[in-house]
Amino acid sequence: MSRVGLILLFLILSSLLFLTWRVPSSEILVSFRFPELLSALSFGSTLAVSGAVFQNTLRNPLAEPYTLGVASASALGAVLSLLINLRPELGAVLFSSLSVLIIWFAGKLFKNTFSILLFGVGINALFSALILFSYALIPSYTLTDAIYVTLGFITPPSLKVSLLLVLLSLLTLVLGLYFKREVELLPLGSEIAYFSGVDSEGALLKLLVLFSLPVAVFISLFGIVGFVGIVVPHLVRLLGFRVGKAFILLNYLLGGALLIFSQFLSREVLYPTLLPVGVVTALFGAPAFIYLLWRYSGARG
Repeated sequence: MSRVGLILLFLILSSLLFLTWRVPSSEILVSFRFPELLSALSFGSTLAVSGAVFQNTLRNPLAEPYTLGVASASALGAVLSLLINLRPELGAVLFSSLSVLIIWFAGKLFKNTFSILLFGVGINALFSALILFSYALIPSYTLTDAIYVTLGFITPPSLKVSLLLVLLSLLTLVLGLYFKREVELLPLGSEIAYFSGVDSEGALLKLLVLFSLPVAVFISLFGIVGFVGIVVPHLVRLLGFRVGKAFILLNYLLGGALLIFSQFLSREVLYPTLLPVGVVTALFGAPAFIYLLWRYSGARG
């Protein structure tokens, strides 16, 4: 079986397992499981494509919205929006854009890719602390919603909302395919990008903003889910796809499949207790992050 076939098989089997486990009634299948499946597929796909773009454009194998603080900034924006009775999506988008600007200025200041990563980790810690601080200011009747924003629970939305989320994830895929040339040229350096007709600084800021905004919308709805944007692009590269449309497309498919399977595990491992899916992705993502950090830091030498 081809490598692409393996990813498609994983996606199909994960989806069938998710939908049919414990033989749900037709009402539960249509009203709950199918929208939940579409939401997990859309969220995972968006995280994976955004992670691939972040890694390439920042020339950092550990870059993704979670490690660079974009996810925590989005969650902080959503929580503050709840505090002042605004739509959480609006606050998430505004704060994710702010975090991208901070990362962009840090890139101009530090130059070194691992320094940018450490800066992102620091920003992540700062925004996480501000989220915890904001809990003390939020009225008790909205505190539960605020906590859910940060934990990573994929609760089934309406079918209409889940279909809109699929469209948002497809928009992310289309953007990835449309800006494929910039994504491939930026890792080669600013001079090569310039002589190929790409303004590296402008393209970097544009790509970081464009691929952070869809992530922010998902985080405002389902909370922070980390490490998918790190693990999936590296798995796709291990399968032999490093550039081109196939690289972006396979990140989309594998990211969706992986989060569907993670959501299934979060629902069934301690059944009937529901785990945050962010806990499940952290359990496999954190060890992968440590391994990649060791690998790319030259520790083996």
